Amino acid sequence: MRFSTRLLYTLALFSSSSLILNAKPLILQLDLGVRNVQFAGINWAEGHGWFADAGLDLEVRRWSAGVAETVASNPGTVGSIESGLFLAAVAEGQPLVAIGTMFQASPLGLISLAESNIKTPSDLRGRVVAIHGDGREALATALAYAKVDPSEVTVIKAEYGNEPLLRGEMDAKQGYVVDEFVKLQTEGYEVTMIPYREYGHVAYSQVMFVSRETLESRRSDLIKFLSVANRGWVAVAEDIPAAAQYTIDHFQPELSFDYQNQSLEMICELVWAESEQTSAMSKDTWAINAASYLKTHEGMHLPPMEKWVDFSLATEADSGRE
Repeated sequence: MRFSTRLLYTLALFSSSSLILNAKPLILQLDLGVRNVQFAGINWAEGHGWFADAGLDLEVRRWSAGVAETVASNPGTVGSIESGLFLAAVAEGQPLVAIGTMFQASPLGLISLAESNIKTPSDLRGRVVAIHGDGREALATALAYAKVDPSEVTVIKAEYGNEPLLRGEMDAKQGYVVDEFVKLQTEGYEVTMIPYREYGHVAYSQVMFVSRETLESRRSDLIKFLSVANRGWVAVAEDIPAAAQYTIDHFQPELSFDYQNQSLEMICELVWAESEQTSAMSKDTWAINAASYLKTHEGMHLPPMEKWVDFSLATEADSGRE
């Protein structure tokens, strides 16, 4: 019996190794240079060898400029990006297709120091607000929701990092409620947050997308990829503290546990904000997001949704929460 067990184990290892040796590489291009808990499901699955077990030779690459362009021009690449930036690339004619999303709701919002007394979009009148290129439609939607005339708000370009906010260079700054906001809190700063999703902003975050060429040639591999990634997110949600510590130990040792643990607790609310089906997307959400994008980008046009979203892969890869 012992010999049989060892033989089966050896055969399983040989089979898995053979699958990897024969597999075409699949690249996951992230939109961030840090492997923090925003990618906890991927981190967990990769670190535990689940992609390899599925026969995928996956390489995860940290941020590089032009994620959409990188995906469009490099077959076998999966991108991860904000839905607004994805829509911008599609509107510019890039042959891209969304196949799933890590977060079913947006973590975007505005961070301010508590002393600024900014608690809702109405409090932005007469203030200086810093945003990134992917934040135009979110801010516009929140201001419209609160019936604030955009001319009453001074908008400037945001830098990455919290230092400009702490130096008082603006009254509020775009950031993630699950990231920069949590980091400031765990560092002892008194801060407030306006989550855009509470003021009419409907969008996805960390949208996973590929080129049309990759979708056509690697569809079965992409379903495997989503299935394993989904499994990783389900495992992470079952033990958030362990997953936070795993990310620190294996990917970003300089990050604090409190920061990553609190961040992941909030992230797990976003992963299944719309559906118990991990990575799933809906036509209604994309339609609202697309309308919001077009409203704030005059002269831009989007082709029919079926050209740039494929809902079927996430369905076939389903790993729902039980």
